[in-house]
Amino acid sequence: MNTLGARPRGGQWRFRHVFRWSDALGRLDVTDAGLIDFSNCSEILLTVTPRDARHHGWGECWSGCSSEPQPVLSAALSTGTLAISNPGILEAVFPAGSLLTFPPGLYDVRVAVTIGPETEEIFREPIEFA
Repeated sequence: MNTLGARPRGGQWRFRHVFRWSDALGRLDVTDAGLIDFSNCSEILLTVTPRDARHHGWGECWSGCSSEPQPVLSAALSTGTLAISNPGILEAVFPAGSLLTFPPGLYDVRVAVTIGPETEEIFREPIEFA
């Protein structure tokens, strides 16, 4: 399932996502109290990696064909390229043309947070860049 939809590679891409707590059954808390507070995070990292680097349609492996593909895009709280706009809302803007350096296809958007010595991936969803 492609939950983030499709985006043209020639245009600007704005990642904006609202993060909420969920209970043990996976139900989201849709109240304002359910928004995740990122203020204790020392780092938040968004990466975009090819879904399958070996089958991207160009006939050869362009990311080294390692078991874990390398990110083609990233944004981080520490570099100012990722922002917390309100409690629970993360935003990153990739300017027009920045997506043209990699082939069209499916990619994974991942968000990892670091609090103290612990880093945990909290988001992984597919997106198509056409």
